[in-house]
Amino acid sequence: MNERHKCLLCLGSNVDGIHHLKNAEQTLNQLFGPIQWGTIIETEPWGTNLSGSFFNRAASLYTSLSSEELVRRFKQIECRNGRTSDSKARGVVPLDIDLLAYDDRILKPDDLEKEYVKQALSTLR
Repeated sequence: MNERHKCLLCLGSNVDGIHHLKNAEQTLNQLFGPIQWGTIIETEPWGTNLSGSFFNRAASLYTSLSSEELVRRFKQIECRNGRTSDSKARGVVPLDIDLLAYDDRILKPDDLEKEYVKQALSTLR
C-alpha cells in the first residue's frame, strides 16, 4: 500500500506571473489530483535587483512520491516554464516551486519566515 504524504508548497514568478502560476496549477492538478490552492498574491520583489512584482501562491497536496522525486518533478515543470540556471542567476524567475514541508518535516525553515511566504500560506482554503 502506498503511503500518502502531506506536502506544503510555495510557488512564485516575476515574469508573466499569472500565466506561469496558472500553468503550474494545471500541470500539478493533472499529476496529483485534488490540491488545496491558496490565492495568487502580488508581492514586492525579494532577493533580486529587478523591479516589478512577484506573484506567489501556496498549495497543499498529498502524494505517495518521495520528497526527492517531488523536487525532481518540480524542477522539470520549472524548466518547461522557462526557468534556467542563467535566468535564476539574473533574478528572472518564470516559475519557482518550493517544497516547504513534507509530512512533519520542515524542509525550508528560512522560507517559512519570509513575509511573502507567510502571506501566501495565509490564503490556503
